[in-house]
Amino acid sequence: MKRTKFFGVLALVIIMAVLGTASAFGGNFFGMDPGNREDIVNAIEANDYEVWKEAMSDQLTKENFQMLVERHEQMSGMREQREAMKLAIEAEDYEAFTVAAENWPMLSNIKDVGDFEILVRLHQAKLDRDYETVEKLREQLGLPGGFGEHKMPGQFVRGRMI
Repeated sequence: MKRTKFFGVLALVIIMAVLGTASAFGGNFFGMDPGNREDIVNAIEANDYEVWKEAMSDQLTKENFQMLVERHEQMSGMREQREAMKLAIEAEDYEAFTVAAENWPMLSNIKDVGDFEILVRLHQAKLDRDYETVEKLREQLGLPGGFGEHKMPGQFVRGRMI
């Protein structure tokens, strides 16, 4: 069954959360120091399973496991929030949307029922793949993103950092 795509804005929220998590660990994503990460990459490039296995085993700590558990719980909460927001938008229920979007960083862009109606139209335009209308409505609401234009510092594109 083909699933409809979620809002690009909501995807941006997830990206921001992941980047925030990474920065909270000082660049040591999942407790992995840059040297260890380099060892893992080198082992993969050299097709050396034993070196890769040894480098990966250093990551198998109770602290890293706990970080993964906490991140999973956070992501589950965000998925539930996205789904509740999507259902409210599809039902055109402004009150349910404001409840579901309580902690959504972009909620300040949806100030009233009129803005919500624009958001509903934006959602329908995405489903209809009317990207010109999506872009116009997105700009009207002051939502970040765009199609391929929301590059963030530190993002890798084709092997190079921008």
